[in-house]
Amino acid sequence: MAARGAALARRVGRVCDLGALGCAANLGELDVTPEVERAREQSRVFLLAARRCNEFQPPSGYLQFLFVPSLVLYAFAIEVGFKVLALHASGAAPRGHDLEALFRALPGELQAQIMADTTATYPGSEPYFDRDLAMVADVFEVWRYIHEQHPIDTDLGFMQRLARAVEKALAAMT
Repeated sequence: MAARGAALARRVGRVCDLGALGCAANLGELDVTPEVERAREQSRVFLLAARRCNEFQPPSGYLQFLFVPSLVLYAFAIEVGFKVLALHASGAAPRGHDLEALFRALPGELQAQIMADTTATYPGSEPYFDRDLAMVADVFEVWRYIHEQHPIDTDLGFMQRLARAVEKALAAMT
């Protein structure tokens, strides 16, 4: 870990505290390792699968809305995306499924960018980001087994916007 920190500091030209998950001003300044690239691709394909759950399907032309699979796939794509971003920034990915905890493990500048990108397409939603993130934090764990309980509140629209923001952050990595 210390060697990665020294290499990171040389690449971005500043001293980094990797205990705080790095300090690169721009993740594009870091090299993308093969492990990061594989994980980024995994996030991308789960996001694609989530989007396909909401496509119009011929021959009917009607939307075949697969709500539960869509939620689970969006949550997993976001989870893997957060882990990729942390791995890229620090050399280590946090564990677990809690989207709020994974988001909070990211460098502050990256959190701010993801928050801004998530709320940009939904004006007035900035004050509610933390509340909305808390609402969807356990979607992957809860909604995989929703048949065992009554449906609970969640926000697919927020998850879709958050997934787009994570996708944008992942694309900015070079």
